[in-house]
Amino acid sequence: MRPIDTAPPMTPELLREARRQIRLVSLANLEGDLGTWEGEAAQRDLRSLVTVYSPGLPQICRVPGVAWFWAVLLIWDMERMRQGVDEAVAACREYGHTWELGFLLHLRSRIAGHAHLAGPGPWSRDADESLRIFLDAGDAWGAAEALAARGEKREQSGEHALAADDYRQAMRHAEQVGARSQVALLSARLAGALVEQGEGEKGERLLREVLAEGHRANIEARAFALLRLAQRCGHTGRTGEARGLLEEAMRVFADRRIEIFQSLVQGMISWVDVLDGRPEEALAGLRPALVQAQDPLSQMVAAHMAVSHLLTAARALSAIGGERRGTDAARLLGAFDALHPALYRPESTERESRAVAERTARAALGDTAYERAYAEGGRLTVAQAAALV
Repeated sequence: MRPIDTAPPMTPELLREARRQIRLVSLANLEGDLGTWEGEAAQRDLRSLVTVYSPGLPQICRVPGVAWFWAVLLIWDMERMRQGVDEAVAACREYGHTWELGFLLHLRSRIAGHAHLAGPGPWSRDADESLRIFLDAGDAWGAAEALAARGEKREQSGEHALAADDYRQAMRHAEQVGARSQVALLSARLAGALVEQGEGEKGERLLREVLAEGHRANIEARAFALLRLAQRCGHTGRTGEARGLLEEAMRVFADRRIEIFQSLVQGMISWVDVLDGRPEEALAGLRPALVQAQDPLSQMVAAHMAVSHLLTAARALSAIGGERRGTDAARLLGAFDALHPALYRPESTERESRAVAERTARAALGDTAYERAYAEGGRLTVAQAAALV
């Protein structure tokens, strides 16, 4: 029984459960400074919540108990997260909690899709089933979330036309419930897919429309649009505007300590530095960005970010020139190719950076030395590759 299933007064045991679940609700609505949860007392509180709700218990199959997974995320225990979701899915099927099953399948698809980044597999089956459940339940918000997640994974596998279709459908569902900020975020994601499938001008117009909406676009939508537009501007030679957009993106989160976002933006600023012929400055910015990208939370929710930073570093090193830097650039290219999942399809900016870095490094080293260094890089871990930067 959930505390919200009965009217007060509550028994002492149910009251304790209610207090725990209020704590979980606060986690589910977490915004802002993630560093708040890194202190010893906060981590102890989180571990206590995780211990009380073991995987498979009925409490974590239903709202608000499903927010237990936020506590697991914030103690950086990915294995417990996977186990907990698997057992909760099985429990929902057993207890007949249909909507909650859809939510947990959606969550599991995002975890699995993140682990493999893209391509067919269990994550796509879970995504499709969760979408069917939300549609059958008439849950427009759930359907929008499921479609958005599927679109994101399709983008990562290079299926940009299918991703764009998912985003358009998701926008229609979000509009049904008046979720304007979610529509803005989906518009920005649609714009990114359009750019990647060759409709750059159309995508750019859409990104500028999102930014022009102001208050209708929440922080997440605004930040995403700024980053996508900066990427578009840099890729088309407008590095000054790209830099300004990235500086604005950094200011959006100036009062929050979200290292994942800071690392992402700094990596893009370093990419612009390379485009502007400032490779030494690019490397100086990439070093702290790589440290941030390797922390447990970043690795859990944005594992590919560190690998992308390695590619930017390879391009910067190759631009500096010389045998030693060219060798390290070749090693980083080998690491980039080996460390990103085989089903992941690099974006246009990554493909360009990789081609330029390889061409420049080969010219500095010659084919034989390049291939030898490239093979060495293919055996490196992220940490070992980052040490070359």
